[in-house]
Amino acid sequence: MKNLAVDTVQECLAEAERRCLRRGARLTDLRRSIFEILLTARKPVKAYDIIEYMRDRGQRLTPASIYRTLEFLLEHGLAHRVNALNAYVPCTGPHEEQALLLFVCSECRETTEIDDSVLYDAVRSRLDGLGISLRDGCIEIQGTCRNCM
Repeated sequence: MKNLAVDTVQECLAEAERRCLRRGARLTDLRRSIFEILLTARKPVKAYDIIEYMRDRGQRLTPASIYRTLEFLLEHGLAHRVNALNAYVPCTGPHEEQALLLFVCSECRETTEIDDSVLYDAVRSRLDGLGISLRDGCIEIQGTCRNCM
């Protein structure tokens, strides 16, 4: 995930707040802080990295509270779990559903959302034809990004 400019981070946080309100949920201070960590990270973030970061900021959190918060962010379309890395990235696309493609660079771990419904539908249709169902609606593609080639 590329680093976002400060104004873009603030816009993403404001949009997250609006999205939560529309869904009758609350973006608590902790949820906001963890979402901001995902937004400003240069790569997918593991739960224990979040614990370390929060500890450096003077906040001691348990793994359970981090995972509950990440689950909230996933549930409300604010983050994606990168299964290949057991890590999390912010959702930067406009989609409300978790139906998306994620490209993960095997070298640098940069993760990119691919917003291509035609490609997604083609892969999903082919998998359905083979009797394969997706676990969470997300298709992860691993390879090497342009910068690492």
